[in-house]
Amino acid sequence: MLNLLRDLKLAARQLRRSGMFTAAVIVTLALGIGLNAAIFTMVDCVLLRPLGYHDADRIYGLNTRFLDEGRAIPRLGGDDYVDVARLARSFEYSAYYSAYPDGLEAGGRTLYTDIATASPEFGQVMGMEPVAGRVFHVIGHGRDEVKDPDEAMVSSAFARENFGGVTEALGKTLKFNDRLRTIVGVLPDGFSFPGKTQVWIEMPSQPGTPARSAYNQHVVVKVKPGVTADALNAEMATLSRQLGAAYAEDKQKALEAVSLQEQIVGKIRPVLRLLMAAVVVILLIVCANITHLQLVRATRLLREVTIRTALGASRMALARRAGLEVVLLAVIGCATGVMVAWPALRLLIRMAPPEIPRLADVHLNLDVIAFSFLVSVVAMAVTALLPLWRSWQVDPASAMKQDASRGTQSRGSGRLRQALIVGEVALTLMLSVAATLLVRQLIAESRQDLGFSPEKLVALDTRAASRAGAALANYKGDGPPSAEVMASFRKAGVADVAAFHALLDGIRAVPGVASAEAIYGAPMMDAGSNVGYAVRGVSSFTPGANLPNANIAAMTPGYLRTMGIPLLKGRDIAEADGPEAENVLLISESMARQSFAGVDPIGKQIMCGWDLLGWWTIVGVVGDVRQDSPGKPPTPTIYTPLAQHPVAAQNMQVMVRTRADAGAMTATLQAMMKMRFPEVAVKGTTMREAVGETERAQHFRTLLFGSFAGVSILLAMTGMFGVTAYTVAERRFEFALRFALGAQRGQVVGMVMGRTLAVAAIGVVGGVALSFAAMRGASALFGAMPAFDAVSYGIAAAGVLLIALAATVQPAWRAATVEPMRVLRDE
Repeated sequence: MLNLLRDLKLAARQLRRSGMFTAAVIVTLALGIGLNAAIFTMVDCVLLRPLGYHDADRIYGLNTRFLDEGRAIPRLGGDDYVDVARLARSFEYSAYYSAYPDGLEAGGRTLYTDIATASPEFGQVMGMEPVAGRVFHVIGHGRDEVKDPDEAMVSSAFARENFGGVTEALGKTLKFNDRLRTIVGVLPDGFSFPGKTQVWIEMPSQPGTPARSAYNQHVVVKVKPGVTADALNAEMATLSRQLGAAYAEDKQKALEAVSLQEQIVGKIRPVLRLLMAAVVVILLIVCANITHLQLVRATRLLREVTIRTALGASRMALARRAGLEVVLLAVIGCATGVMVAWPALRLLIRMAPPEIPRLADVHLNLDVIAFSFLVSVVAMAVTALLPLWRSWQVDPASAMKQDASRGTQSRGSGRLRQALIVGEVALTLMLSVAATLLVRQLIAESRQDLGFSPEKLVALDTRAASRAGAALANYKGDGPPSAEVMASFRKAGVADVAAFHALLDGIRAVPGVASAEAIYGAPMMDAGSNVGYAVRGVSSFTPGANLPNANIAAMTPGYLRTMGIPLLKGRDIAEADGPEAENVLLISESMARQSFAGVDPIGKQIMCGWDLLGWWTIVGVVGDVRQDSPGKPPTPTIYTPLAQHPVAAQNMQVMVRTRADAGAMTATLQAMMKMRFPEVAVKGTTMREAVGETERAQHFRTLLFGSFAGVSILLAMTGMFGVTAYTVAERRFEFALRFALGAQRGQVVGMVMGRTLAVAAIGVVGGVALSFAAMRGASALFGAMPAFDAVSYGIAAAGVLLIALAATVQPAWRAATVEPMRVLRDE
């Protein structure tokens, strides 16, 4: 023990003597370990850790796979769910659910919050354990088991905020879709599935829309103990064949089960793995840099080591001291790395796009700290082995005779350092190319024509109870609606539209508002519906028909003018297009190309299953709009008059063109709505903010890769500077001799810089090859990215070479200022 403590003190004293080396290693380790720990924490918490639900390994999500299209969606048709829940023998419980932001009344206030609607068995599937009350009652699996559910559950946070406490919320009522719901359970803060849900509303045992082609519900099941994933999917395959034989809509479909964890994180897994790969690249550069530092230090300590060897020190004693130095540096580097990781992780969580799940569970933990320490030790040990081994290969007598001014560097050591620089430059170029490509892609997307003008435009997402929706609930879509249903629907729809137009008039009256119109399905706002449609005389709206798809949006007259969307052909929606008039619609330019190429679409008729079946006449063609994000192409779209489809009237996005600043007007409009229309839940944003939110994932990737590229450039620059400076110091005698024989200082500068640039150029060539392969794989994650973009490669290569040039300026100047007579006199 005493020997160990003595060796530890000697190691610490040696590190203090090599202050520059110690500081450089610690800073380098802190950057590499800190970034690694931050990204690994996110990967661990999001991807690797099991879900915190009871028997989570028995919970599966069901997908519908379209065999003719080769794609799958995490939703089922209405009667497909009913049949599978009734026939499957592997299920212990099954439930369907939907999740979306919506409005409700609670505690005397109208709120806009995240809501999930779920069938009664949802609590049993998810293994919910309320902190107060109970989950929904389970009556059975039958089609008519629970017709009129009236229960709700809320999160603990929602209960505290709106009712003053957890137990106080029990028995209180919520008003959702014009119906009162009694709160029967309060769930713990850690539970928010799906997404960030705050309120769970009970639904009937069967979905409201039975159509097998209406994929409106997600499905989760809990299998019986002992049922494996293979056995479950074998049963799903059998049931899929039976449904395909019985129903035309199911002939080209198959049901499949995936673990709930995979369904939640599957989409984000490739991106996080790619980020982890980028951090590994940084770690490799860190190891190369530390190896440089170790080699230089080992060379400078070689005479000391050989003297100790000559005086009788054993290799084991030298190795033990080197090992203690490794442990000390690793501990300090790990501690500093964790100090870097904590703010880096907080920044990652803040920047992360909303589609990354389980962010609330992300925090540094003992596992990550232990992993960081292990990485520190391995990195230091690996980089320390080679210098230590090299010191053992040098004969003590020859090393002591070697003139220190000429160094003891071997050709092999020099080639190794140059190879490390080549590797650093290649890896740095690969990250730089990725960052440059992403930045160029982001710039290109920002210049895309959105199809509308987002400047001075405010979007108000409104939610209120729908009378027309309640009336339409009596129509199940099995055939033409009855006269009674139609009369009730029209009467309720007129009232809904009138109430909404009163809201619009109130918004228009606010000073600074230039115009205000509304749509159900505003661009960039994750709203609206998608439908299959049939063209009269070309296709039929029948079960199993392979129909084209389009977004569908109900709008008020004047919406196109407010948004700045051009009318290309025909006429706009007018006030005369009311509930008693002929059903009309507009189509987008891309939909005209999709279904009416070479044909004038004006006057043609289509049918779709959005609310009520019937033929609708096309009266106009409008310009394309990028619905989802600037980076995605326009989607074929159908625009209908709100007055003819009033079921959407209480879920509209009001688009307000302002004369004043859009941000200030957003706050003003929300305050007015709260005062004059307290029964309407509203969430406001500027359209510029909405566009930016759709690009958040792209910004996240670009910023991360840009940061990684910046760190790698800094490390590579440090490595090139250190190697060049050391080489210049080793060759001082050579430079002095050259000056004495008539060499010019410019020649020496060119020789030093040229050698470093030549090594960097080799690294650039290797980096181009690495980048070419990496970009081909990244295209699958980031969309269509060119495998070889000459501009991006040129910018990245030029940047790396400039960094190499900058790193050699000061050492080259030192070489040029060598005093030949002084150096030669010292010899």
